[in-house]
Amino acid sequence: MTFVAIALPVLAASVLALLWSEVRRFKAGRHLISARRLGLRLVAGGLMIALLAAVFVGLFALHLDAVGSRPHFFMAYWSGCLLIALALILVMLADMREVEARYTQRQREIRRDLASFLAGRVGPRQAEEQLGPADESEQ
Repeated sequence: MTFVAIALPVLAASVLALLWSEVRRFKAGRHLISARRLGLRLVAGGLMIALLAAVFVGLFALHLDAVGSRPHFFMAYWSGCLLIALALILVMLADMREVEARYTQRQREIRRDLASFLAGRVGPRQAEEQLGPADESEQ
């Protein structure tokens, strides 16, 4: 139990440091993410810190490591923690969708740039033949 008492605050501090680093890089212009993705990551980080803090408080301040004499409070508290974890998963899924959308956009840009490069070297018709058929998912 001592390990958990040390690990939870260390993890929360680590998440906070990573969030601070992301914000600093974004403000300095050294970022590869959009403002929306930064917002999603900040929300996810906040939820993660809240969840770690709730687990710490539940275990060490409220002593909710067993049902004991307050089963309704025990159930309500840990159900709240579960809801925070589910919200965190939803935010992470939204971030994953943003990453996928950016990946698809970059693939299209690379193919377009490659096609224009090849068109300049070998002619437009030969460039299309060298690239092959376009993916149906891009249309």
